[in-house]
Amino acid sequence: MTEPHAPWRRYEELRPDDLHALVASHPVAYWPLGLLEHHGWALPVGYDGLKADRICQRLAAQAGGVILPTMWWGGGGGHGDFRWTHYQPEQATAAILDATVRQLFTCGFRVILLLAGHYPWQSVLREAVPGLIADHPDGLILAGTELTIAGDLGLQGDHAALEETSFGLALFPEHIDMTAMRPGRDAASTWSSKGAPPLEGRHPGVEYDPDEPLFAQFGQDSRPASAERGEAGLVRLIDTLTGKILHFLEAT
Repeated sequence: MTEPHAPWRRYEELRPDDLHALVASHPVAYWPLGLLEHHGWALPVGYDGLKADRICQRLAAQAGGVILPTMWWGGGGGHGDFRWTHYQPEQATAAILDATVRQLFTCGFRVILLLAGHYPWQSVLREAVPGLIADHPDGLILAGTELTIAGDLGLQGDHAALEETSFGLALFPEHIDMTAMRPGRDAASTWSSKGAPPLEGRHPGVEYDPDEPLFAQFGQDSRPASAERGEAGLVRLIDTLTGKILHFLEAT
């Protein structure tokens, strides 16, 4: 059964005694995996990490536990040439992921939830998680994006378009400005010093014209997005994951 207002805290804010007590009663670690990446004119560049962190907060409020600092360094995707995007080598992020998860189990956590807000994190998790599961058979690892971590719930994804904007409006509307989707930008304010990617290097379906209101988006037009649309999917996700966490803890 879901706990009303379950106790949870942020890892970095706790003293050792506080961590020991909270992990003893609620041994669940939530790790938001994000990225700094251009997400169109309306969304913040930290969208992926903010999305993952806010979902983890809602999960922790129901199941209890500790939220780790967001992992902002990831890689992969079709926006590497966009200004304000920071992609890192996959082997570096994979090494940090592997080492940290192993340390968390050593510290006494029994459930570790790795929630990736950036969809290309999925390939890193696909490679890393099976070995971690094999080495920690008494623990539970839930890993994936909001589209995959709980199984097929019918949620849809995109990049800065209808679906992601709707999630953002439900989770952190204070960081979104829908009126920013307007024409008038130029290349000088858009690209890194390398300039726009060549035509052959562009991801199909992404809008590359900075004068377009839907610049950087991939997917359906975000302008009809709504918090209600995002919330409908989030409720299914959070309820399903909370059930998995609590069932494991109660059964073991």
